[in-house]
Amino acid sequence: MVDFSTFGAKDDPNNIMGKQRPTTLQIELSVALGVFAFFTFCVLRPRWSGLYAARKKSKDASSSLPELPNSLLGWMLPLWRITEQQVLASAGLDAYVFLRFFKLAIKFLSITLFFSLVVIKPVHDSYPDDDEKQKNSTLPFVPDYDFDYELRKRSDSWMPLNHSAPWMPEVETDYLWMYPVFAYVFTALALYLITSETRNIIEVRQEYLGSQTTITDRTIRLSGIPPELQSEEKIKDFIQELGIGNVESVLLCRQWAELDQHIVKRNDYLRRLEEAYTVYQGQRSIERNLEALPIAQPVPPGPSVDPEDDEHDDEEHRRLLRSGDSMPAQTPYARVRPKAKIYFGRFNLRSRQVDAIDYYEEKLRVIDAEIRDLRNKDFEPVPLAFVTMDTVAASQMACQAVLDPSPLQLLANPSPAPADIVWTNTYLSRRSRMFRSWSITAFILLLTIFWSVTFVPIATFLNTDTIREFFPSFAELLDSHPLVQSLVTNQLPTIAVTLLNAIVPYLYDWLSNCQGMTSQGDVELSVISKNFFFTFFNFFIVFTILGTASNFYDKYKDIGKNLRDTTRFAWTLASSLQRLLAFYTNFIILQGLG
Repeated sequence: MVDFSTFGAKDDPNNIMGKQRPTTLQIELSVALGVFAFFTFCVLRPRWSGLYAARKKSKDASSSLPELPNSLLGWMLPLWRITEQQVLASAGLDAYVFLRFFKLAIKFLSITLFFSLVVIKPVHDSYPDDDEKQKNSTLPFVPDYDFDYELRKRSDSWMPLNHSAPWMPEVETDYLWMYPVFAYVFTALALYLITSETRNIIEVRQEYLGSQTTITDRTIRLSGIPPELQSEEKIKDFIQELGIGNVESVLLCRQWAELDQHIVKRNDYLRRLEEAYTVYQGQRSIERNLEALPIAQPVPPGPSVDPEDDEHDDEEHRRLLRSGDSMPAQTPYARVRPKAKIYFGRFNLRSRQVDAIDYYEEKLRVIDAEIRDLRNKDFEPVPLAFVTMDTVAASQMACQAVLDPSPLQLLANPSPAPADIVWTNTYLSRRSRMFRSWSITAFILLLTIFWSVTFVPIATFLNTDTIREFFPSFAELLDSHPLVQSLVTNQLPTIAVTLLNAIVPYLYDWLSNCQGMTSQGDVELSVISKNFFFTFFNFFIVFTILGTASNFYDKYKDIGKNLRDTTRFAWTLASSLQRLLAFYTNFIILQGLG
Protein backbone atom coordinates (compact mmCIF):
# COMPACT_ATOMS: atom_id res chain seq x y z
CA MET A 1 0.00 0.00 0.00
CA VAL A 2 1.40 3.33 -1.01
CA ASP A 3 1.52 6.09 1.58
CA PHE A 4 -1.02 8.86 0.82
CA SER A 5 1.43 11.48 2.07
CA THR A 6 3.31 11.03 -1.16
CA PHE A 7 0.86 13.39 -2.86
CA GLY A 8 0.12 15.67 0.03
CA ALA A 9 2.99 18.09 -0.35
CA LYS A 10 1.83 19.77 -3.53
CA ASP A 11 -1.91 19.08 -3.35
CA ASP A 12 -2.63 19.93 0.27
CA PRO A 13 -4.49 23.28 0.38
CA ASN A 14 -3.34 23.82 3.96
CA ASN A 15 0.30 23.87 2.90
CA ILE A 16 1.02 27.60 3.17
CA MET A 17 4.09 28.81 1.29
CA GLY A 18 6.72 30.72 3.16
CA LYS A 19 6.70 33.63 0.73
CA GLN A 20 3.88 35.86 -0.41
CA ARG A 21 2.45 35.30 -3.87
CA PRO A 22 3.42 38.05 -6.36
CA THR A 23 -0.18 38.48 -7.53
CA THR A 24 -1.42 39.08 -3.98
CA LEU A 25 1.32 41.63 -3.39
CA GLN A 26 0.46 43.38 -6.66
CA ILE A 27 -3.22 43.56 -5.68
CA GLU A 28 -2.35 45.07 -2.30
CA LEU A 29 -0.06 47.70 -3.83
CA SER A 30 -2.54 48.55 -6.58
CA VAL A 31 -5.46 48.87 -4.16
CA ALA A 32 -3.40 51.11 -1.88
CA LEU A 33 -2.40 53.31 -4.82
CA GLY A 34 -5.95 53.42 -6.15
CA VAL A 35 -7.47 54.35 -2.77
CA PHE A 36 -4.87 57.08 -2.29
CA ALA A 37 -5.56 58.52 -5.76
CA PHE A 38 -9.34 58.38 -5.20
CA PHE A 39 -9.31 60.24 -1.90
CA THR A 40 -6.78 62.73 -3.26
CA PHE A 41 -9.24 63.49 -6.05
CA CYS A 42 -12.10 63.82 -3.54
CA VAL A 43 -10.10 66.36 -1.53
CA LEU A 44 -8.82 68.40 -4.49
CA ARG A 45 -12.07 68.41 -6.50
CA PRO A 46 -13.84 71.23 -4.58
CA ARG A 47 -10.57 73.16 -4.18
CA TRP A 48 -9.66 73.10 -7.89
CA SER A 49 -13.10 73.42 -9.45
CA GLY A 50 -11.64 75.23 -12.44
CA LEU A 51 -9.63 72.11 -13.27
CA TYR A 52 -12.09 69.34 -12.46
CA ALA A 53 -15.24 71.21 -13.58
CA ALA A 54 -13.89 73.39 -16.38
CA ARG A 55 -16.75 72.60 -18.78
CA LYS A 56 -19.30 73.53 -16.12
CA LYS A 57 -17.73 76.97 -15.80
CA SER A 58 -17.05 77.72 -19.45
CA LYS A 59 -19.83 76.20 -21.54
CA ASP A 60 -23.50 77.21 -21.47
CA ALA A 61 -24.64 73.78 -22.68
CA SER A 62 -23.50 72.24 -19.40
CA SER A 63 -25.99 74.33 -17.43
CA SER A 64 -28.41 71.38 -17.51
CA LEU A 65 -26.02 69.32 -15.41
CA PRO A 66 -26.68 69.27 -11.65
CA GLU A 67 -24.38 71.02 -9.21
CA LEU A 68 -22.20 68.52 -7.38
CA PRO A 69 -21.86 68.92 -3.60
CA ASN A 70 -18.50 69.93 -2.17
CA SER A 71 -18.53 67.14 0.42
CA LEU A 72 -15.96 64.37 0.37
CA LEU A 73 -18.18 61.61 -1.05
CA GLY A 74 -21.51 63.38 -1.59
CA TRP A 75 -20.79 64.01 -5.27
CA MET A 76 -21.00 60.33 -6.22
CA LEU A 77 -24.79 59.88 -6.06
CA PRO A 78 -25.68 63.02 -8.13
CA LEU A 79 -23.03 62.03 -10.64
CA TRP A 80 -24.52 58.53 -10.92
CA ARG A 81 -27.97 60.00 -11.60
CA ILE A 82 -26.82 61.97 -14.66
CA THR A 83 -28.55 60.48 -17.68
CA GLU A 84 -27.04 59.72 -21.07
CA GLN A 85 -29.16 62.42 -22.69
CA GLN A 86 -27.68 65.01 -20.33
CA VAL A 87 -24.18 63.82 -21.23
CA LEU A 88 -25.05 64.03 -24.93
CA ALA A 89 -26.47 67.54 -24.58
CA SER A 90 -23.64 68.94 -22.47
CA ALA A 91 -20.49 67.11 -23.58
CA GLY A 92 -21.31 66.07 -27.13
CA LEU A 93 -21.31 62.87 -29.15
CA ASP A 94 -17.65 62.00 -28.59
CA ALA A 95 -18.02 61.94 -24.81
CA TYR A 96 -21.22 59.90 -25.12
CA VAL A 97 -19.51 57.24 -27.26
CA PHE A 98 -16.51 57.21 -24.92
CA LEU A 99 -18.69 56.53 -21.88
CA ARG A 100 -20.71 53.91 -23.75
CA PHE A 101 -17.47 52.09 -24.51
CA PHE A 102 -16.70 51.96 -20.79
CA LYS A 103 -20.16 50.54 -20.12
CA LEU A 104 -19.57 47.90 -22.78
CA ALA A 105 -16.26 46.97 -21.17
CA ILE A 106 -17.90 46.72 -17.74
CA LYS A 107 -20.59 44.38 -19.09
CA PHE A 108 -18.06 42.15 -20.83
CA LEU A 109 -15.69 41.98 -17.87
CA SER A 110 -18.51 41.32 -15.41
CA ILE A 111 -19.76 38.32 -17.40
CA THR A 112 -16.29 36.91 -17.95
CA LEU A 113 -15.42 37.44 -14.28
CA PHE A 114 -18.48 35.44 -13.23
CA PHE A 115 -17.55 32.43 -15.37
CA SER A 116 -13.89 32.76 -14.40
CA LEU A 117 -14.65 32.57 -10.68
CA VAL A 118 -17.42 29.99 -10.88
CA VAL A 119 -16.08 27.60 -13.54
CA ILE A 120 -12.55 28.26 -14.78
CA LYS A 121 -10.74 28.94 -11.51
CA PRO A 122 -12.10 25.93 -9.55
CA VAL A 123 -11.21 23.58 -12.41
CA HIS A 124 -7.79 25.16 -12.84
CA ASP A 125 -7.06 24.88 -9.11
CA SER A 126 -8.05 21.21 -9.16
CA TYR A 127 -5.35 20.48 -11.75
CA PRO A 128 -2.34 22.61 -10.78
CA ASP A 129 0.66 22.86 -13.07
CA ASP A 130 3.88 21.18 -12.02
CA ASP A 131 5.87 24.39 -12.31
CA GLU A 132 8.57 23.46 -9.84
CA LYS A 133 9.10 20.11 -11.50
CA GLN A 134 9.51 21.71 -14.92
CA LYS A 135 11.76 24.40 -13.51
CA ASN A 136 14.18 21.82 -12.02
CA SER A 137 14.18 19.63 -15.11
CA THR A 138 17.50 18.14 -16.18
CA LEU A 139 16.33 17.96 -19.78
CA PRO A 140 16.23 21.48 -21.18
CA PHE A 141 13.47 20.98 -23.74
CA VAL A 142 11.58 17.90 -22.57
CA PRO A 143 9.38 17.77 -19.46
CA ASP A 144 10.43 15.54 -16.59
CA TYR A 145 9.38 11.97 -16.37
CA ASP A 146 6.10 12.00 -14.44
CA PHE A 147 6.94 9.82 -11.43
CA ASP A 148 3.63 10.70 -9.76
CA TYR A 149 1.73 9.43 -12.77
CA GLU A 150 3.68 6.15 -12.87
CA LEU A 151 3.26 5.66 -9.14
CA ARG A 152 -0.50 6.12 -9.33
CA LYS A 153 -0.73 3.92 -12.43
CA ARG A 154 0.96 1.02 -10.67
CA SER A 155 -1.22 1.34 -7.57
CA ASP A 156 -4.95 0.78 -7.16
CA SER A 157 -7.14 2.44 -9.74
CA TRP A 158 -9.07 4.12 -6.96
CA MET A 159 -6.00 5.89 -5.64
CA PRO A 160 -7.45 9.27 -4.49
CA LEU A 161 -6.00 12.50 -5.81
CA ASN A 162 -5.97 15.35 -3.26
CA HIS A 163 -7.24 12.75 -0.72
CA SER A 164 -10.81 13.37 -1.86
CA ALA A 165 -11.66 11.84 -5.26
CA PRO A 166 -10.66 8.69 -7.09
CA TRP A 167 -8.09 9.09 -9.82
CA MET A 168 -9.07 8.01 -13.33
CA PRO A 169 -6.27 8.12 -15.90
CA GLU A 170 -8.64 8.30 -18.90
CA VAL A 171 -10.16 11.62 -17.73
CA GLU A 172 -6.99 13.20 -16.37
CA THR A 173 -6.69 15.72 -19.24
CA ASP A 174 -10.33 16.23 -20.22
CA TYR A 175 -10.40 19.56 -18.36
CA LEU A 176 -8.13 21.10 -21.00
CA TRP A 177 -11.12 21.36 -23.34
CA MET A 178 -12.47 24.04 -21.02
CA TYR A 179 -9.93 26.64 -22.18
CA PRO A 180 -10.67 26.63 -25.95
CA VAL A 181 -14.41 26.33 -25.33
CA PHE A 182 -14.50 29.43 -23.12
CA ALA A 183 -12.19 31.25 -25.54
CA TYR A 184 -14.83 30.82 -28.27
CA VAL A 185 -17.65 31.70 -25.85
CA PHE A 186 -15.96 34.92 -24.72
CA THR A 187 -15.14 35.86 -28.33
CA ALA A 188 -18.77 35.37 -29.37
CA LEU A 189 -19.90 37.43 -26.37
CA ALA A 190 -17.53 40.28 -27.28
CA LEU A 191 -18.72 40.29 -30.91
CA TYR A 192 -22.36 40.36 -29.81
CA LEU A 193 -21.82 43.27 -27.40
CA ILE A 194 -19.80 45.26 -29.94
CA THR A 195 -22.40 44.73 -32.67
CA SER A 196 -25.35 45.72 -30.49
CA GLU A 197 -23.51 48.75 -29.12
CA THR A 198 -22.51 49.88 -32.61
CA ARG A 199 -26.13 49.77 -33.79
CA ASN A 200 -27.21 51.81 -30.78
CA ILE A 201 -24.50 54.43 -31.37
CA ILE A 202 -25.43 54.72 -35.07
CA GLU A 203 -29.05 55.46 -34.16
CA VAL A 204 -28.05 58.02 -31.54
CA ARG A 205 -25.57 59.63 -33.94
CA GLN A 206 -28.15 60.04 -36.70
CA GLU A 207 -30.64 61.55 -34.28
CA TYR A 208 -28.00 63.84 -32.76
CA LEU A 209 -26.68 65.12 -36.09
CA GLY A 210 -30.21 65.72 -37.35
CA SER A 211 -31.03 67.90 -34.35
CA GLN A 212 -27.96 70.16 -34.65
CA THR A 213 -28.51 73.60 -36.19
CA THR A 214 -25.38 75.53 -35.20
CA ILE A 215 -23.16 77.30 -37.70
CA THR A 216 -20.43 74.70 -37.18
CA ASP A 217 -22.81 71.89 -38.16
CA ARG A 218 -23.74 73.77 -41.35
CA THR A 219 -20.14 74.52 -42.36
CA ILE A 220 -17.85 72.38 -44.51
CA ARG A 221 -14.09 72.52 -44.91
CA LEU A 222 -13.20 72.63 -48.60
CA SER A 223 -9.56 71.79 -49.38
CA GLY A 224 -7.63 71.34 -52.60
CA ILE A 225 -9.19 74.36 -54.30
CA PRO A 226 -7.68 74.88 -57.79
CA PRO A 227 -6.23 78.33 -58.64
CA GLU A 228 -9.11 79.22 -60.96
CA LEU A 229 -11.61 78.92 -58.06
CA GLN A 230 -9.63 80.71 -55.34
CA SER A 231 -12.10 83.51 -54.67
CA GLU A 232 -15.20 83.74 -52.48
CA GLU A 233 -17.57 84.51 -55.36
CA LYS A 234 -16.39 81.65 -57.58
CA ILE A 235 -16.58 79.14 -54.72
CA LYS A 236 -20.09 80.27 -53.85
CA ASP A 237 -21.25 79.99 -57.45
CA PHE A 238 -19.66 76.55 -57.82
CA ILE A 239 -21.36 75.13 -54.71
CA GLN A 240 -24.75 76.60 -55.57
CA GLU A 241 -24.58 75.17 -59.10
CA LEU A 242 -24.52 71.70 -57.55
CA GLY A 243 -28.14 72.16 -56.50
CA ILE A 244 -27.71 70.84 -52.96
CA GLY A 245 -28.55 74.07 -51.15
CA ASN A 246 -27.79 77.74 -50.77
CA VAL A 247 -24.48 79.13 -49.53
CA GLU A 248 -24.64 81.66 -46.71
CA SER A 249 -20.98 82.64 -46.50
CA VAL A 250 -17.54 81.65 -47.72
CA LEU A 251 -14.26 82.23 -45.88
CA LEU A 252 -11.23 81.72 -48.10
CA CYS A 253 -8.03 81.28 -46.10
CA ARG A 254 -5.08 83.41 -47.10
CA GLN A 255 -1.41 83.87 -46.30
CA TRP A 256 -1.96 85.47 -42.91
CA ALA A 257 1.50 84.65 -41.53
CA GLU A 258 2.60 88.31 -41.34
CA LEU A 259 -0.62 89.32 -39.61
CA ASP A 260 -0.35 86.45 -37.13
CA GLN A 261 3.20 87.46 -36.26
CA HIS A 262 2.05 90.99 -35.48
CA ILE A 263 -0.80 89.65 -33.34
CA VAL A 264 1.69 87.57 -31.35
CA LYS A 265 3.88 90.64 -30.81
CA ARG A 266 0.88 92.70 -29.73
CA ASN A 267 -0.13 90.08 -27.17
CA ASP A 268 3.41 90.11 -25.80
CA TYR A 269 3.46 93.92 -25.49
CA LEU A 270 0.01 93.90 -23.89
CA ARG A 271 1.07 91.33 -21.32
CA ARG A 272 4.20 93.31 -20.44
CA LEU A 273 2.16 96.51 -20.14
CA GLU A 274 -0.30 94.80 -17.80
CA GLU A 275 2.60 93.57 -15.69
CA ALA A 276 4.03 97.09 -15.49
CA TYR A 277 0.67 98.54 -14.39
CA THR A 278 0.29 95.76 -11.83
CA VAL A 279 3.70 96.51 -10.35
CA TYR A 280 2.98 100.23 -10.32
CA GLN A 281 -0.51 100.21 -8.81
CA GLY A 282 -0.97 96.78 -7.29
CA GLN A 283 1.11 97.32 -4.13
CA ARG A 284 0.12 100.89 -3.23
CA SER A 285 -1.01 101.08 0.38
CA ILE A 286 -2.87 103.82 2.28
CA GLU A 287 -0.44 105.97 4.26
CA ARG A 288 -1.12 108.78 6.71
CA ASN A 289 0.11 112.26 5.94
CA LEU A 290 1.71 113.45 9.18
CA GLU A 291 1.46 117.12 8.12
CA ALA A 292 -2.35 117.11 8.06
CA LEU A 293 -5.13 116.35 10.51
CA PRO A 294 -6.72 112.88 10.38
CA ILE A 295 -9.96 114.34 8.99
CA ALA A 296 -8.07 115.92 6.09
CA GLN A 297 -6.32 112.83 4.79
CA PRO A 298 -6.11 112.38 1.01
CA VAL A 299 -8.26 109.81 -0.72
CA PRO A 300 -6.78 106.31 -1.12
CA PRO A 301 -4.82 105.70 -4.29
CA GLY A 302 -6.86 104.60 -7.26
CA PRO A 303 -8.24 105.78 -10.60
CA SER A 304 -10.01 109.12 -10.64
CA VAL A 305 -13.80 109.03 -10.96
CA ASP A 306 -15.97 111.89 -12.11
CA PRO A 307 -19.29 111.78 -10.18
CA GLU A 308 -21.15 113.23 -13.15
CA ASP A 309 -20.15 110.27 -15.30
CA ASP A 310 -21.15 107.51 -12.87
CA GLU A 311 -24.18 106.57 -14.91
CA HIS A 312 -22.04 106.23 -18.05
CA ASP A 313 -19.29 104.20 -16.38
CA ASP A 314 -19.61 100.93 -18.28
CA GLU A 315 -17.18 98.51 -19.87
CA GLU A 316 -16.66 100.63 -22.95
CA HIS A 317 -15.20 103.47 -20.86
CA ARG A 318 -12.89 101.27 -18.81
CA ARG A 319 -9.94 101.19 -21.15
CA LEU A 320 -6.54 99.82 -20.37
CA LEU A 321 -4.76 102.65 -22.15
CA ARG A 322 -5.87 106.02 -20.85
CA SER A 323 -4.89 109.27 -22.49
CA GLY A 324 -2.94 111.84 -20.56
CA ASP A 325 -6.05 113.94 -19.80
CA SER A 326 -7.96 111.04 -18.29
CA MET A 327 -5.25 110.16 -15.75
CA PRO A 328 -5.49 111.62 -12.24
CA ALA A 329 -4.00 115.08 -12.04
CA GLN A 330 -2.39 114.28 -8.72
CA THR A 331 -1.52 111.03 -7.02
CA PRO A 332 -1.76 110.98 -3.24
CA TYR A 333 1.51 109.13 -2.73
CA ALA A 334 4.42 109.10 -5.13
CA ARG A 335 5.82 105.75 -6.26
CA VAL A 336 8.70 104.88 -8.54
CA ARG A 337 7.43 103.80 -11.94
CA PRO A 338 8.75 100.44 -13.19
CA LYS A 339 11.65 100.43 -15.62
CA ALA A 340 12.40 98.35 -18.69
CA LYS A 341 15.84 97.63 -20.11
CA ILE A 342 16.12 98.08 -23.87
CA TYR A 343 19.08 97.11 -26.03
CA PHE A 344 20.27 99.08 -29.05
CA GLY A 345 23.36 99.75 -31.12
CA ARG A 346 25.41 97.30 -33.14
CA PHE A 347 24.66 93.70 -32.11
CA ASN A 348 22.47 95.14 -29.31
CA LEU A 349 25.50 95.56 -27.08
CA ARG A 350 24.32 98.85 -25.54
CA SER A 351 21.41 99.14 -23.13
CA ARG A 352 19.57 101.69 -21.02
CA GLN A 353 16.66 101.92 -18.58
CA VAL A 354 13.41 103.54 -19.75
CA ASP A 355 9.97 103.97 -18.25
CA ALA A 356 8.21 100.62 -18.79
CA ILE A 357 4.66 101.97 -19.00
CA ASP A 358 5.48 104.69 -21.54
CA TYR A 359 7.68 102.33 -23.54
CA TYR A 360 5.10 99.54 -23.91
CA GLU A 361 2.26 102.01 -24.51
CA GLU A 362 4.20 103.39 -27.45
CA LYS A 363 5.01 99.88 -28.68
CA LEU A 364 1.34 98.95 -28.43
CA ARG A 365 0.27 102.07 -30.33
CA VAL A 366 2.72 101.36 -33.15
CA ILE A 367 1.80 97.68 -33.46
CA ASP A 368 -1.92 98.53 -33.49
CA ALA A 369 -1.37 100.89 -36.42
CA GLU A 370 0.56 98.22 -38.30
CA ILE A 371 -2.18 95.64 -37.67
CA ARG A 372 -4.84 98.02 -39.01
CA ASP A 373 -2.81 98.48 -42.17
CA LEU A 374 -2.29 94.73 -42.57
CA ARG A 375 -6.01 94.02 -42.22
CA ASN A 376 -6.64 96.23 -45.22
CA LYS A 377 -4.00 94.41 -47.24
CA ASP A 378 -5.00 91.83 -49.86
CA PHE A 379 -3.15 88.61 -48.99
CA GLU A 380 -2.52 85.77 -51.41
CA PRO A 381 -5.21 83.04 -51.16
CA VAL A 382 -4.51 79.41 -50.27
CA PRO A 383 -6.43 76.30 -51.45
CA LEU A 384 -8.57 76.05 -48.29
CA ALA A 385 -11.97 77.55 -47.51
CA PHE A 386 -14.83 77.23 -45.03
CA VAL A 387 -18.27 77.25 -46.65
CA THR A 388 -21.42 77.73 -44.54
CA MET A 389 -24.62 76.26 -46.01
CA ASP A 390 -28.20 77.19 -45.16
CA THR A 391 -29.11 73.75 -43.73
CA VAL A 392 -27.35 70.84 -42.04
CA ALA A 393 -28.65 68.47 -44.71
CA ALA A 394 -27.01 70.54 -47.45
CA SER A 395 -23.65 70.48 -45.68
CA GLN A 396 -23.86 66.70 -45.17
CA MET A 397 -24.71 66.14 -48.83
CA ALA A 398 -21.75 68.33 -49.83
CA CYS A 399 -19.44 66.21 -47.67
CA GLN A 400 -20.73 62.97 -49.22
CA ALA A 401 -20.61 64.16 -52.84
CA VAL A 402 -17.63 63.93 -55.19
CA LEU A 403 -17.14 67.56 -56.16
CA ASP A 404 -14.25 67.02 -58.57
CA PRO A 405 -13.00 63.83 -60.30
CA SER A 406 -9.39 64.99 -60.05
CA PRO A 407 -7.42 63.50 -57.16
CA LEU A 408 -6.88 65.66 -54.07
CA GLN A 409 -9.04 68.50 -55.42
CA LEU A 410 -12.19 69.99 -53.86
CA LEU A 411 -12.31 67.63 -50.91
CA ALA A 412 -15.25 68.47 -48.63
CA ASN A 413 -15.24 67.46 -44.96
CA PRO A 414 -17.23 68.56 -41.90
CA SER A 415 -15.73 71.71 -40.48
CA PRO A 416 -14.42 71.77 -36.91
CA ALA A 417 -15.51 74.43 -34.47
CA PRO A 418 -13.75 77.81 -34.83
CA ALA A 419 -11.99 77.32 -31.51
CA ASP A 420 -10.81 73.89 -32.70
CA ILE A 421 -9.16 75.21 -35.88
CA VAL A 422 -5.38 75.69 -35.87
CA TRP A 423 -5.36 78.89 -37.91
CA THR A 424 -1.58 79.06 -38.17
CA ASN A 425 -1.66 75.83 -40.20
CA THR A 426 -4.41 76.87 -42.60
CA TYR A 427 -2.01 78.77 -44.87
CA LEU A 428 0.59 76.01 -45.02
CA SER A 429 1.16 74.66 -48.50
CA ARG A 430 0.39 71.05 -49.30
CA ARG A 431 4.07 70.42 -49.97
CA SER A 432 5.02 71.76 -46.55
CA ARG A 433 2.29 69.74 -44.86
CA MET A 434 3.35 66.53 -46.65
CA PHE A 435 7.00 67.15 -45.80
CA ARG A 436 6.12 67.56 -42.13
CA SER A 437 3.97 64.45 -42.16
CA TRP A 438 6.63 62.24 -43.72
CA SER A 439 9.35 63.69 -41.48
CA ILE A 440 7.33 62.91 -38.36
CA THR A 441 6.63 59.41 -39.69
CA ALA A 442 10.36 58.80 -40.18
CA PHE A 443 11.02 60.09 -36.69
CA ILE A 444 8.36 57.72 -35.32
CA LEU A 445 10.23 54.81 -36.92
CA LEU A 446 13.42 55.93 -35.20
CA LEU A 447 11.53 56.19 -31.93
CA THR A 448 10.28 52.64 -32.42
CA ILE A 449 13.87 51.41 -32.50
CA PHE A 450 14.66 53.54 -29.45
CA TRP A 451 11.70 52.13 -27.50
CA SER A 452 12.80 48.60 -28.41
CA VAL A 453 16.23 49.31 -26.93
CA THR A 454 14.59 50.87 -23.86
CA PHE A 455 12.58 47.72 -23.19
CA VAL A 456 15.72 45.55 -23.05
CA PRO A 457 16.77 46.49 -19.47
CA ILE A 458 13.14 46.29 -18.34
CA ALA A 459 12.79 42.77 -19.74
CA THR A 460 16.05 41.81 -18.05
CA PHE A 461 14.46 42.18 -14.61
CA LEU A 462 11.65 39.74 -15.41
CA ASN A 463 13.78 36.71 -14.60
CA THR A 464 16.39 36.16 -11.90
CA ASP A 465 18.35 33.88 -14.23
CA THR A 466 18.81 36.75 -16.67
CA ILE A 467 19.74 39.09 -13.82
CA ARG A 468 22.34 36.56 -12.69
CA GLU A 469 23.98 36.63 -16.11
CA PHE A 470 24.59 40.39 -15.90
CA PHE A 471 24.52 41.17 -12.15
CA PRO A 472 25.55 38.04 -10.19
CA SER A 473 25.87 39.76 -6.81
CA PHE A 474 22.49 41.44 -7.17
CA ALA A 475 20.91 38.08 -8.07
CA GLU A 476 22.34 36.51 -4.91
CA LEU A 477 20.85 39.36 -2.89
CA LEU A 478 17.46 38.72 -4.46
CA ASP A 479 17.68 34.98 -3.74
CA SER A 480 18.26 35.70 -0.06
CA HIS A 481 15.29 38.11 0.18
CA PRO A 482 12.14 36.64 -1.42
CA LEU A 483 10.07 39.77 -0.85
CA VAL A 484 12.63 42.01 -2.57
CA GLN A 485 12.89 39.47 -5.38
CA SER A 486 9.13 39.64 -5.88
CA LEU A 487 9.23 43.44 -5.95
CA VAL A 488 12.08 43.54 -8.47
CA THR A 489 10.93 40.79 -10.84
CA ASN A 490 7.19 41.51 -10.70
CA GLN A 491 6.42 45.05 -9.55
CA LEU A 492 9.43 46.98 -10.89
CA PRO A 493 8.97 46.06 -14.60
CA THR A 494 5.24 46.70 -14.30
CA ILE A 495 5.73 50.16 -12.82
CA ALA A 496 8.44 51.03 -15.38
CA VAL A 497 6.24 50.06 -18.33
CA THR A 498 3.25 51.89 -16.83
CA LEU A 499 5.25 55.11 -16.42
CA LEU A 500 6.55 54.80 -19.97
CA ASN A 501 3.00 54.34 -21.29
CA ALA A 502 1.97 57.49 -19.41
CA ILE A 503 4.86 59.65 -20.67
CA VAL A 504 4.95 58.62 -24.33
CA PRO A 505 1.55 60.18 -25.30
CA TYR A 506 2.84 63.65 -24.35
CA LEU A 507 5.74 63.24 -26.79
CA TYR A 508 3.39 62.03 -29.51
CA ASP A 509 1.08 64.98 -28.84
CA TRP A 510 3.94 67.40 -29.49
CA LEU A 511 4.90 65.54 -32.66
CA SER A 512 1.31 65.56 -33.91
CA ASN A 513 1.08 69.32 -33.38
CA CYS A 514 4.17 69.71 -35.58
CA GLN A 515 2.57 67.89 -38.52
CA GLY A 516 0.60 70.94 -39.66
CA MET A 517 -2.94 69.64 -39.17
CA THR A 518 -5.71 72.22 -39.43
CA SER A 519 -7.82 71.11 -36.44
CA GLN A 520 -7.24 69.86 -32.93
CA GLY A 521 -9.55 66.94 -33.63
CA ASP A 522 -7.16 65.69 -36.33
CA VAL A 523 -4.28 66.17 -33.90
CA GLU A 524 -6.03 64.05 -31.26
CA LEU A 525 -6.74 61.29 -33.77
CA SER A 526 -3.09 61.33 -34.79
CA VAL A 527 -2.01 61.04 -31.16
CA ILE A 528 -4.34 58.08 -30.65
CA SER A 529 -3.01 56.27 -33.73
CA LYS A 530 0.62 56.84 -32.74
CA ASN A 531 -0.02 55.72 -29.18
CA PHE A 532 -1.86 52.62 -30.41
CA PHE A 533 1.11 51.73 -32.60
CA PHE A 534 3.43 52.14 -29.63
CA THR A 535 1.21 50.05 -27.35
CA PHE A 536 0.58 47.29 -29.87
CA PHE A 537 4.02 46.98 -31.47
CA ASN A 538 6.53 48.07 -28.84
CA PHE A 539 4.67 46.93 -25.76
CA PHE A 540 2.88 43.76 -26.82
CA ILE A 541 5.09 42.45 -29.62
CA VAL A 542 8.61 43.71 -28.89
CA PHE A 543 8.34 43.46 -25.12
CA THR A 544 6.80 39.99 -25.35
CA ILE A 545 9.66 38.83 -27.55
CA LEU A 546 12.24 40.32 -25.19
CA GLY A 547 10.51 38.88 -22.13
CA THR A 548 10.26 35.47 -23.76
CA ALA A 549 13.92 35.60 -24.74
CA SER A 550 14.90 36.43 -21.16
CA ASN A 551 13.07 33.35 -19.89
CA PHE A 552 15.13 30.86 -21.89
CA TYR A 553 18.39 32.78 -21.97
CA ASP A 554 20.26 29.73 -20.71
CA LYS A 555 19.05 27.72 -23.73
CA TYR A 556 20.85 29.91 -26.27
CA LYS A 557 23.98 27.84 -26.07
CA ASP A 558 22.14 24.96 -27.77
CA ILE A 559 20.13 27.14 -30.12
CA GLY A 560 21.66 25.60 -33.26
CA LYS A 561 20.75 22.06 -32.26
CA ASN A 562 17.37 22.99 -30.90
CA LEU A 563 16.25 24.95 -33.94
CA ARG A 564 16.50 21.74 -35.95
CA ASP A 565 14.04 20.12 -33.54
CA THR A 566 10.85 22.14 -33.82
CA THR A 567 9.16 20.17 -31.05
CA ARG A 568 11.78 21.10 -28.48
CA PHE A 569 11.89 24.72 -29.60
CA ALA A 570 8.08 25.02 -29.46
CA TRP A 571 8.09 23.53 -25.96
CA THR A 572 10.62 26.08 -24.72
CA LEU A 573 8.81 28.97 -26.38
CA ALA A 574 5.50 27.93 -24.83
CA SER A 575 6.98 27.54 -21.36
CA SER A 576 8.71 30.94 -21.64
CA LEU A 577 5.47 32.63 -22.66
CA GLN A 578 3.74 31.00 -19.72
CA ARG A 579 6.27 32.53 -17.34
CA LEU A 580 5.63 35.95 -18.91
CA LEU A 581 1.98 35.62 -17.91
CA ALA A 582 2.75 36.96 -14.42
CA PHE A 583 3.92 40.29 -15.83
CA TYR A 584 0.77 40.89 -17.87
CA THR A 585 -1.39 39.84 -14.92
CA ASN A 586 0.36 42.38 -12.69
CA PHE A 587 0.12 45.03 -15.41
CA ILE A 588 -3.65 44.56 -15.79
CA ILE A 589 -4.11 44.65 -12.01
CA LEU A 590 -2.14 47.89 -11.73
CA GLN A 591 -4.05 49.51 -14.61
CA GLY A 592 -7.42 48.41 -13.24
CA LEU A 593 -7.00 49.04 -9.51
CA GLY A 594 -4.16 51.57 -9.35
